[in-house]
Amino acid sequence: MRFKAAACLALLLSPAALPAGDTAAVLSSESGAYLEAFSAFERAYGEKVSRYAASELPQELPRGIKTVVTFGAKAAALRYPPRLNLVYALAPGFFLDPAARAGRTVKISMRPTPERTLAKLHEIQPALKRLRIFWSSPGYASLQQEYAEAGAALGLEVTLVNVVRAERLPSLLREALGQMDAFWLPPDPLLLSRETLMIFREFSWGNQVPMYASTKGLTREGACASLGVSFAQAGAAAGAAAKALQDGAVPPALVYAKTTELTLNTAAARHCGLLFSPALLRQADHLLP
Repeated sequence: MRFKAAACLALLLSPAALPAGDTAAVLSSESGAYLEAFSAFERAYGEKVSRYAASELPQELPRGIKTVVTFGAKAAALRYPPRLNLVYALAPGFFLDPAARAGRTVKISMRPTPERTLAKLHEIQPALKRLRIFWSSPGYASLQQEYAEAGAALGLEVTLVNVVRAERLPSLLREALGQMDAFWLPPDPLLLSRETLMIFREFSWGNQVPMYASTKGLTREGACASLGVSFAQAGAAAGAAAKALQDGAVPPALVYAKTTELTLNTAAARHCGLLFSPALLRQADHLLP
């Protein structure tokens, strides 16, 4: 029986049993989010692609594979032959060094460009002049220059605050009170937990300082609004990047999705004394009462 099961697995993983092509996909798990992104990836890529779960990845990928596309940090963190191109998505806060690999390394961002994000925040809150960004993941250390430059073009003063330890968060927020008109949270797994989200929400609502985020889920947890990248939008961006690699093009090391989704939370806005304009309400992809 064991021999029969092993033989079936070998058949399923053999190159003849898998879709043809030079691209393979690895998912951290067979969960809904990763499958949603993978489906959008295949549509954008235009071909069926071999798919593996990270826990069942064979020691050797089929011959001819030139590009691996991963979904989730667990899948992205696996060791792949350095000669292969690697496109990784749905891994916020996780960053690979492109210089460490011979093949191309392309990260699909789970946040919109700084320019698009800040422009939308300014549209939501026209009186916004001073914005704080809280972060923890080491890969976000470079955000200071990106967002400061994008903010300057809009007349915004953008300051980044590194939350090294979660227990320091209440004092960091108190220190920023009176020095910011709002704050924004990037998709940062090291920063965001049930405990820190409650601290952020209570501070925001209690002091009428709007909290903005980068995912619909965080807007449900009390952010006034979010401009983010959905799983499907990230998957489509990964498909376009993989297609570009297949065609011999050179995509940038960091790729932003072309489309985004806007989520508004009217209850959170009321707590912060914020009123969404009718035009903004019409733009919302998701509106939470």
